[in-house]
Amino acid sequence: MKIKLICCDVFARLAYQAAAISPHIVDLQLLPMLAHNEPDQLRRDLQTAINNAAEAGGYDKIILAYGLCGNAAAGLSSPVPMIIPRMHDCSAMFLGSRKQFSKVFGHRLSTRWRSCGYMERCPDHQEGYKFDPDYLKMVEEYGEENAEYVWHTLNPPPESSEAVYIELDGYEYGETKPQFLKQMSEADCQTEVVAGDTSWFMRLVNGPWDTADFLELLPGDVIEPIYDMEEIFRGANI
Repeated sequence: MKIKLICCDVFARLAYQAAAISPHIVDLQLLPMLAHNEPDQLRRDLQTAINNAAEAGGYDKIILAYGLCGNAAAGLSSPVPMIIPRMHDCSAMFLGSRKQFSKVFGHRLSTRWRSCGYMERCPDHQEGYKFDPDYLKMVEEYGEENAEYVWHTLNPPPESSEAVYIELDGYEYGETKPQFLKQMSEADCQTEVVAGDTSWFMRLVNGPWDTADFLELLPGDVIEPIYDMEEIFRGANI
């Protein structure tokens, strides 16, 4: 098959490898990681990428390496069959399954976490608020220094004393892990290192696409969120 893989660049290392060893012909398009801070804009960007791939022609499937991602996937449709993994966000994909996600984060859903992809693509993920439209509006109205003060007053840092680093064997190049451990130590935050699992991502790119872990969206369907921890979303007919 010929596949168009539209992928958050937090998965860049995994995506390049999956495409390189795939039995399919995979064309890869990366979108910037922090796009999910503006779900409505991310939805527009994803729909544009999907439409462009369909218009280019020749693709048997479009694959989205995204989850619900703050509702950004809600309402997406595709003129050709499209696959999306049943997950809320990428932490589950890095852990290899929703079951493992529930085991690690089920009792602490707001816990800070990182992986090599996060650290490489946005070393200080807390700076992501600078892409928030409300913050940008404050900058426009009050200037950057005043906007910083107001934003941090209204949005204090999380009080959680825990953090999780998802370690991906074979992908840990550079200093991403020690950098995060150092950051959390300086913040008096205890960090747990858990083993990641890339098998779900490899199945996303290469198949098989079982219905338990993937939704196949048919032409004429749109993604309809369910907001549970298993099905996540379904394909609803337009």
